[in-house]
Amino acid sequence: MMRLRQVIWFICVGFVVAACGQEGEETPTAVAPNTLPPPILTAALTEPLPTHTAAPTATAVPSPTSTPPATLTPTPLPTNTAVSTASTVTILAPAPDAEIIVGQEITIQGRAVPPPTEPLTVRITAAGEREVWQETVAADAAGEWAVTAVLPLTTTGPAELSAQLAGVANGTAVPITLLPQTGADKSFITLNRPAAGDTAVAGYTILFEGRVNNPVNETITITVLDQACTSNVANQSFTVARGNWLGYTIVSTQATPGPGCAIAYTGVPGQENLREVRIPLTILAANDEQAIQLQLGNSGAIGFSAGQNTYLFGIAINAPEREVRLRLEADDPARPSGLITSATAYANQYGFWEIDLEIPANARGGALLYITTGSSDATYREIRLPVMIE
Repeated sequence: MMRLRQVIWFICVGFVVAACGQEGEETPTAVAPNTLPPPILTAALTEPLPTHTAAPTATAVPSPTSTPPATLTPTPLPTNTAVSTASTVTILAPAPDAEIIVGQEITIQGRAVPPPTEPLTVRITAAGEREVWQETVAADAAGEWAVTAVLPLTTTGPAELSAQLAGVANGTAVPITLLPQTGADKSFITLNRPAAGDTAVAGYTILFEGRVNNPVNETITITVLDQACTSNVANQSFTVARGNWLGYTIVSTQATPGPGCAIAYTGVPGQENLREVRIPLTILAANDEQAIQLQLGNSGAIGFSAGQNTYLFGIAINAPEREVRLRLEADDPARPSGLITSATAYANQYGFWEIDLEIPANARGGALLYITTGSSDATYREIRLPVMIE
């Protein structure tokens, strides 16, 4: 019987198992068209006009009446066209992709050309347009502007720093990353998985993994939001004291494909004790051709010992026949077919798979672990991981 089967059964229905460790000993625990007018044609004379010879007459012939010339409307002289005085705003500091620690003072600087008379709004937003900080600042006579800020401790993760003139639709923005304060006495949470740009699939499991310190009430909540991060489509809470943690939840089959967020937090939303990390991700429909995924859930270095079983688990989404193949080979150029062991695992309806991989007693040294699904170009997925057998 596989070890941890009871725990994994609990996870498969949406619950999470978390691990905690003492500070300094963080042990991960698995849980998871312009048309011109037609030209006016003027007929050309093809014969000379006849010459009339005036006959003598006693009656004076009046002079012909002159036709007055056409009245011309003068073309107005060109005038100066109004030129927009909208300023071009630039952020000079911090630099794009800068890492900023929340709770510490930072200086934000920029320039607006030409110098505006109206103030600028400077703000920082996290995934899902969550506003982290905002301030209004005026530019000097040279167009330079600067503002100092201490960002609140509540929100971390990928973010955007923007500057915009009041009443102007367009502004400028740079990506930044907000990092938590990680001192031993601090309360914080991090999220290593999922990462920005990852995907979640409606109806399937999504793995979360990170680190926490001094969680409020020793509780973590993991959440997936759809519809541009406005609606909750997965939610799970679990208990952990501190250290590395691992868990997963199942995304609703009714989740709307498109932009979304993954969030892990401790504390109470809306209160000062909230510590959250927000990650932008994309939600896929279950039948999306990109929704074929293979993941290994084990984090960090995986221990392989000769003569013992190694517990492996992960996620396989839309794998043909739900089949996950595992193969352990000797990492030795002199042994091109040095198979050590192989096995097959099967994912459940939520994409979760697990197996106790038996390691032969005579196996030692470096090896390569292959985990694969599918066979065609469209369905084949592979994980290749170097390991050491002790």
